[in-house]
Amino acid sequence: MLERHVGRPHAEEKINNFTVPLQRKKQMLRPWMKIMKRLASGHEYEAMSDEWVAKQGESQVMYNHGMIRILPDGWIYPGTAPKFLDKIQEFDFRQEDVLVMTFPKSGTTWMQELIWTMFHNPNLDNPQGDDKLWNRSIEISLDMMFDTQRVEELNLETLIEVLRKVSPGKNEEDGLCLQLIEALPGRRVIKSHYPLDLFPADILDRTKVVYVARNPKDMAVSFYHFMRVVKIYDYKGSLEDFVKLIMNNELVFSPYWPHVKQAWQKRNHPNLHFVFYEDMKADIMAEMRKLNDFLDTSLTDTQLKNIVEHCSFSSMSSRGEPVADRLFNKHLQETSGGFFRKGRTGDWKNYMSEELNQEMDKWIKDNVADTGIPFKWGD
Repeated sequence: MLERHVGRPHAEEKINNFTVPLQRKKQMLRPWMKIMKRLASGHEYEAMSDEWVAKQGESQVMYNHGMIRILPDGWIYPGTAPKFLDKIQEFDFRQEDVLVMTFPKSGTTWMQELIWTMFHNPNLDNPQGDDKLWNRSIEISLDMMFDTQRVEELNLETLIEVLRKVSPGKNEEDGLCLQLIEALPGRRVIKSHYPLDLFPADILDRTKVVYVARNPKDMAVSFYHFMRVVKIYDYKGSLEDFVKLIMNNELVFSPYWPHVKQAWQKRNHPNLHFVFYEDMKADIMAEMRKLNDFLDTSLTDTQLKNIVEHCSFSSMSSRGEPVADRLFNKHLQETSGGFFRKGRTGDWKNYMSEELNQEMDKWIKDNVADTGIPFKWGD
């Protein structure tokens, strides 16, 4: 039992009848303590243990400042995430902005390009449309990833020079991507892999959100290939191990289910448009007409059809990767595909063993039962 002694010059406490200085007491209790910190949003977070980080580092590149878990949902992020998440609470979102929000590898790039083109290149005559999507539709959740132990692969000096040009006097340590987004003119199309819950509580009253969900089996296979081919991740494990990291909520950007469920629960909000990747693949024009209404872009069917063709998988892949080529493992890019790999639905059937498929089925059933989310599984 601890007895607190108040008013002493040097705070002390009794532990098992021994009086010890407070600082020494903290050291003694540390093995049994979880040191919790708090975000500006009110969420608590904790550092992942050195042992956990070392275990993850056996199969993938880690981060200079370790990793954290944000509660209560358990988001796994690099250790610099709290700094940038706090800044997002103060970020000036505009009514004309659109947040394209997804769990990774769920159709983000396709949706970004479609919406950016609807806003800024509806007649396909804007020369800026030839620029990298990375520069036109910036990811608000990317700053934390620059803590990678392979940061040299990112060549951040180029981005820093752009920031100095468009926003003189800004400090890149306050968030390269955040500040580059601030400087974007017109209707901004902002990418996010952060979930709704980590944005300001009134985000849906301040701006529009387009949320894209993809069935978790195809998402997992696509994410696996992506983390293998991109050098800042350099994942070396098996598909089975990777899928189990997802199911056990131990992969960066995890957990998957709260991410989707939070958006699904808000699907009837007038400023949130929830769309399934599989529906886009099945009837893209039907989905484009819904987007046209949601975004108030008032485009004609002819314009929408031209945009669809311009943003098709074959057209986008022929224009090259949306990010710098230097980020990719060239051998894997040539043998397994790069950022644009297949763009199919149901491709998981070509990769998953029956045993792994059954494990995923149980995981999905356990998590979907109370939601009614109508996932589609491909041909």
